[in-house]
Order: sequence, then structure tokens, then C-alpha cells
Amino acid sequence: MTALAGIGLYSPKQAERLIGVDAAKIRRWLLAADSPNGPLWHPEPEALGLEDTLSFKDLLEIRAVEQFRKHGVSLQTIRAALTNLSELMQRNYPLLHPQLVTDGKDVILRAMKDDGETAMTDLTKFQDVMAEVVAPSIKDRITFDASNNPIRWSPDPSDPGIVVDPKFAFGKPIVLPSHMSTLALFQAYEAEDGDADAVARNLEITVDEVVRAVNFEKRIAAVEFLH
Repeated sequence: MTALAGIGLYSPKQAERLIGVDAAKIRRWLLAADSPNGPLWHPEPEALGLEDTLSFKDLLEIRAVEQFRKHGVSLQTIRAALTNLSELMQRNYPLLHPQLVTDGKDVILRAMKDDGETAMTDLTKFQDVMAEVVAPSIKDRITFDASNNPIRWSPDPSDPGIVVDPKFAFGKPIVLPSHMSTLALFQAYEAEDGDADAVARNLEITVDEVVRAVNFEKRIAAVEFLH
């Protein structure tokens, strides 16, 4: 279990709840048994003996795939770009790179050349391209460490104090500053017949945290800010 600590653990259904990508689609993309062309990559927990399970990094990379798909990029192109970008950068989970853009057809790496000009490279053919591009919002509300690894994500645009951090609650949403699970607080709130003050007293946290956790769980259940 020590190896699983700190990477975040999600079933495809839990991932769907957080990022709005259908669980069946996630299985087609990542889980070998459901993927006719093989998975886009092997989920991190798979090497640790867990099947049908995703990590925090898997969660955000799936979110990035969905962003490119929404801009019109085919899964075949994304698959090729993943392979080439992984080799180029020598790292897993490369789609969170801040300089990736798309013209609606290809995944393009935008980088500054030595002469100060901007180079744009098609990651499928490794050719320079000239095109009108857009930058998918794949890095929205994600905190990175010094090595550009994602370490925290704020899923709710209206409340940056609701975070997903793989070091806490196995990566399930928590409320700051108490780091308590939003779902646990919502369930406690329901058990107290909607009395946020009682929950706050029982758990020795602020009423504000209870209310924010409850509001988040209600919004996520209503799919107000996903997709």
C-alpha cells in the first residue's frame, strides 16, 4: 500500500465525476480489455497491481486528451503525438506541456528558437507548420512543481480552496484549510439534517468550510462546471 500512497486513486466512474469524461470512454482509451487498438498509455496503478484504476496524473492527462478531442483532433493523431512527445521529452504524461497547441487537426509544439522566432512543430510528422492555432485549457487551475509535474488541481472555477491533491484522501476533493474530504463533509451535513453549524462543531472546523464543501458537492452532482 505504501507504493500507492500519494499518487491518487480513482475508478473510471470517479474520474468521470471529476473531469466529465464518460467512464466508458475512459476505459476505451486506457484499459486494455476495452481498447480495440490498445490503450493510449498504461495507467500508473496498473504497474502496482491495481486494475480498472487511475492515478492523479492519469486523471489530468485524460482531461487533456478530452480537450484536444473537443478541438477536433482525432484519437489517432493524439496517440501518435503522445508517443513522439514522450520520446522527445523523455517523460510520461506529456500532454500537460504548456506549449502544446492545435489547429483543430494536429497536436503542435510551439517553442522559441534561438533567433527569437516561434517554431511550431507538428508532433505527428515532426514537420514545421504555419497555421492558426488555439491553446486548449489543459493547464487551467493546475499547480506544478519545479519539474513541471502536476501536484494539485482546483476543479471548481468558483472556489480555488477546493482542491484535488494526491497526497490527501487518495486524491479525492478536499476543502482548505482543513484538508477534509468534501464528500465526507457533505454526508455529515446530510446526517445532521442540513445543520452546517453542527457539522462544524463536531469536526472542529469552520462553518465556511462545511458550506463550501456542500456547495461543491451539489454543483458537481449537477454537472455545473465539468466538461
